[in-house]
Amino acid sequence: MKAPRTVFFDTWGWLAIAHRDDRRHGEATAFYREFVLAGGVPVTSDYILAETISLLRARTTPKGTESFIDGILAAQRSERVRIERIGEERWQTAWKLSKKFADKPDISFADFTSFVVMKELRINEALTADRHFELIGMGFRKLF
Repeated sequence: MKAPRTVFFDTWGWLAIAHRDDRRHGEATAFYREFVLAGGVPVTSDYILAETISLLRARTTPKGTESFIDGILAAQRSERVRIERIGEERWQTAWKLSKKFADKPDISFADFTSFVVMKELRINEALTADRHFELIGMGFRKLF
């Protein structure tokens, strides 16, 4: 049996799914449903969830933020979402990578940590519209 497709879920993806007013909400939600029904397990990181929480708090109600994040955490407990931790080694690798791309100050440090996780886990696709995933030339493909 073929292994399920692996996709890294970036902040952009989580926000598009969570926020009904997002112009890509319908597409992102449909992708998520189809992906999970096909046996896919979204991979994300604690840094991406921290960024997602901060932005959701600014764009929606506290109850909406809490409900969405609690849903992700419940999915993690039932192994339907995988949350990678950015520990010391990954942080140091992301820091080195960020220095390599010092000429691109608009790439967030959270993105660099995502690149490290994706490279380590051999994930090539990201649920994002963020062009930085393709711009850095590490073979990643954004799905939106």
